[in-house]
Amino acid sequence: MKNLLKTTALSAILLMFAGVLTSCEEIGKGYVDSEINIRLVETYHTSPRTLQFFCYTTKIYPCINFPIMLELNQESNNINVVFKGVPEDIGICLTAIGPATTLINLGSLNIGTHRLQFQNGNTIHTGELIVTTDSYKINFPNNPDFRFTNTPLNKIPENTIWGIIGWHNEETYTLTQSFLTDLMDLGAEKKPFTPGYYTDFVIDQNHEKTTPDASWGFWFHQLFIFHYSGDINDVKQLLKQYARYHREEISIRISTDKGERFMSWMYPQVRGVEQPWY
Repeated sequence: MKNLLKTTALSAILLMFAGVLTSCEEIGKGYVDSEINIRLVETYHTSPRTLQFFCYTTKIYPCINFPIMLELNQESNNINVVFKGVPEDIGICLTAIGPATTLINLGSLNIGTHRLQFQNGNTIHTGELIVTTDSYKINFPNNPDFRFTNTPLNKIPENTIWGIIGWHNEETYTLTQSFLTDLMDLGAEKKPFTPGYYTDFVIDQNHEKTTPDASWGFWFHQLFIFHYSGDINDVKQLLKQYARYHREEISIRISTDKGERFMSWMYPQVRGVEQPWY
């Protein structure tokens, strides 16, 4: 396993050098020979928040690190993207199949309507990106070349915390409910969230948090989301308390709208004696 980790780390370092040495002119056909899927991503941990387009091909390549080459021209409320293609040779191949990918950073966008133009080869499609105080919405005609996968994308409201609890034994359910009760005693409130996509989670029509959280291989898990305007250090202390005495029974992960992430397994467990928190 150690050798595998060392090999992976070395491959990642070599990949960075390969990216520098690979000429952007080596872009194969000069266009992307595949449908391009686009997922909206809000970088909510920055101030001001920014928007990114994560692009990936429907076509699967023999190496997972094939990049999509493109040119971005962004001026005022006009966003023009020209897709240049996928390189034929990337130098170092990470030996797993996958799509070609790229990330388009659009920065912090003004409230209002932004004109989108995407070009791939001789094909040009135009549409709109509408930015409001609460969401990003794409108006783009259906076509075989570009597909947006999560529009509209709702902005994560300020003072939001969310997470997942995982456990193995059915009787531990009572303990998980105790944690959620203690969290609400600190001031966490259940409030309705607009159904739909968010960068890190989905809210269903019942205002409940759903995918894409994973259950980490536990037999049971519970997702949660709250409005919380109190001191986040109080939440951390509560998490430490449960980690101290119940680490082997439940695992808890909490994220915040500030980009913070707290995990119960990161804290030491006390076994009979008091230990300092690190």
